[in-house]
Amino acid sequence: MKVEVELSPDTGAVLLELAKAEGLSLDEFAARTLESVAGVNNSPAKTPPEERVRAFDEFLAGFESNVALPQEAFEREHWYPDRW
Repeated sequence: MKVEVELSPDTGAVLLELAKAEGLSLDEFAARTLESVAGVNNSPAKTPPEERVRAFDEFLAGFESNVALPQEAFEREHWYPDRW
């Protein structure tokens, strides 16, 4: 299905920048965004591996990277203290 949409130049520029940031053409970006809103065709199998890696890296960036766990965290007795 083909859809034409009239956008203001400012909106078009913002959408074009978002598409470029994700390595997509404006048409691909618009199609993916509309499919996401509609809840169709957004399965991981159709998402390119590079995009899944990028999304996962963005997800991980929100966590502290140098958190050290104490040695006790790896001992079974401390996983289930009520069982020992």
